[in-house]
Amino acid sequence: MKTQKFITDSPVRWTAAVLGVAAVWMFTPEIAQAAVAFGEIGRNVADNAKGVAKGITMAGFAGGAGMGVWGCVDMYKAAHSQGQQSPARGLTKVVIGALLLGVGEFLGSGSATLFGSDQTSGMGELGL
Repeated sequence: MKTQKFITDSPVRWTAAVLGVAAVWMFTPEIAQAAVAFGEIGRNVADNAKGVAKGITMAGFAGGAGMGVWGCVDMYKAAHSQGQQSPARGLTKVVIGALLLGVGEFLGSGSATLFGSDQTSGMGELGL
């Protein structure tokens, strides 16, 4: 049986190895300077997360209010249908609406825990 060397004498393999080492040697300063760029990316993500949290709060508020009204209408219809409909569907919609209304508070407490300040406390900015 013939044993193989770690790097054979193939010119293609030697060329690929030399080009790989040259690329690492050439791009090392750029990789070191990219650490500053990664910090800036982190700050941009943190700044944009504030807007996303406010948008989720608004969507939860609108969805919760809409679902609550829809559930109340369903319960009203069930009460006046002489026992043909169950009010459980309307009650389920009201509970889901209440949970959606609580999404903003949940995000506010979570961001206060993670980041040390309330990121979603912008109800004045949202016009609420």
